[in-house]
Amino acid sequence: MSDRVPRRRVSWLFVALAASLVANAFFIGAFATDVLRFSYATKRPVSFELRWLEERLAPEDFAVVEGAVEGSRPAAIAHFEQLRALRNELGVLAAVPEPDRAAIDAKLGEIREEQRIMVGRLQGTIVDALLGLPAAARAPLATPGPETDR
Repeated sequence: MSDRVPRRRVSWLFVALAASLVANAFFIGAFATDVLRFSYATKRPVSFELRWLEERLAPEDFAVVEGAVEGSRPAAIAHFEQLRALRNELGVLAAVPEPDRAAIDAKLGEIREEQRIMVGRLQGTIVDALLGLPAAARAPLATPGPETDR
């Protein structure tokens, strides 16, 4: 008589199915993460300028301002592309064996100027949209927001 316990054989089909499900879940998760990260990254700098208004304006008034900002998104994207190019040029200047500090400082000046122009135009768009709202809709802006309580 044998004391052996019969072993169950794992079906290769079951293993292949499980591996396929795991791989699909991984790729779907990676894709979703990448899409969400890109979506957030393109909105983050613009939404930062809107954050102080969101809790102070009525939702319909905030939507007007947000719509104006969305309309200027192509210009903001062009500024971001210019900033990316300037930063790449800065990287090249910094990577050489004997960096030229004056050239690096000049490039940093160009980057700061591009940022100044971008933020100035965005803030101008926001203020123009705010001034287009009725005075009663703008009145809550005179009250300090929660971010000043911190």
